[in-house]
This record gives sequence, structure tokens and C-alpha cells, in this order.
Amino acid sequence: MKYDWKGWVCTMVKRSVMGILAISLLTSLLSGCSRDTAKDEMRKYNMQAYRDGNKAAESQGLGLNGQFLDTMQQLFKDMNIQLTNETYAEDDAGNLSYQYRMNSDSSQLITVYVFTDEQTRVNAMKELYGVDGINDTGKTNHNRIIGFKEAALVYTSGGIKRDQYIEQVNQVALKVLQHVPRRSNSMQIITE
Repeated sequence: MKYDWKGWVCTMVKRSVMGILAISLLTSLLSGCSRDTAKDEMRKYNMQAYRDGNKAAESQGLGLNGQFLDTMQQLFKDMNIQLTNETYAEDDAGNLSYQYRMNSDSSQLITVYVFTDEQTRVNAMKELYGVDGINDTGKTNHNRIIGFKEAALVYTSGGIKRDQYIEQVNQVALKVLQHVPRRSNSMQIITE
């Protein structure tokens, strides 16, 4: 009986090549997954995933917050204020906050809060900004809070530009808050 070494070597080479191909494929799939995961995390960090989700929801007739944010951007733009450096947060109870710099100035901020109900808004504003919703920390920062139903708009300004956009905010804030999708019916404006 003669053993076929050539056949055996060919079979082993084929198996080795198939094994190497399988390992290469698995490695590329795993590295692709980690690359995709990193891309997804980056999209979440820079709000791209949030914007994409809003656009998809709007195209399906949903996405009321996306429509509201577009309206808010336009109302401020009409007052010559660009809202930039958008950040978004949502807590476990479903309360949302959106924060922007006004004309890219870090000393001039607009924060819009959308709570699950009006009483939650009232309690949260008192907790976040102090008694009667106003938190004035000397000559450095000032907060103007305007609440409407379960939403609130807070204009924070500080430094030598304190209250730089107060007139524009006073003109636009209630219009902005009236566009927030809501369930309750009352209004509260807190001013100096």
C-alpha cells in the first residue's frame, strides 16, 4: 500500500488556506463591528443620530420635538441670533433639555426644558434655579426663566455681556414655548 503524500499535502494546504480565510473574515468582521460601534457612539455624542432620528420621524409624520426645534431656531434667527453648539439630554423620567450658545458665545446660553408635566417643571425650576425660579449670582451670571405649561426657556448670561440678548429673548421666548408639543394648559412667566 502506497500512501499518497501529495494528496495529503494538498488537503492540508486547502484546510490551512480555508482556516486562514475564516480567521481573516472573522477578524475583519469583528474589527468592522468595533469600528461601527465607535462611529455610532460618535454620532450619539455629536447629536447626529438624534438629528437623523428626528428627520426620519418627521418624514413619517412624527417627530414633534424636531419640528419645535426647527421653529425655535428660526424664531431666534429672525432676531439675528444663531443658536449653536447644540446639546441634548434626557433623564430616566423622559424630561428633555436642549442647550445652545447664542451666536457661538459661551457666556450667552439658551436652555429649553420639556418636562413630562407642569408640576414637574415647576418643581425642577425651583430646584435648579432657586426660589421663584430666579438665580442671580452677583454680577457674574443671571438667569431669566420663562415657563409655559410643561416647558421652560432659560436665558443664562454672564460677565460683561450680561443680559446682552434680554430684549430678544423676552420677545421670542413665549412664541418658542407655545410650539413645544404638550399636554397641559397653564402659563407662568418669571421675570426680574
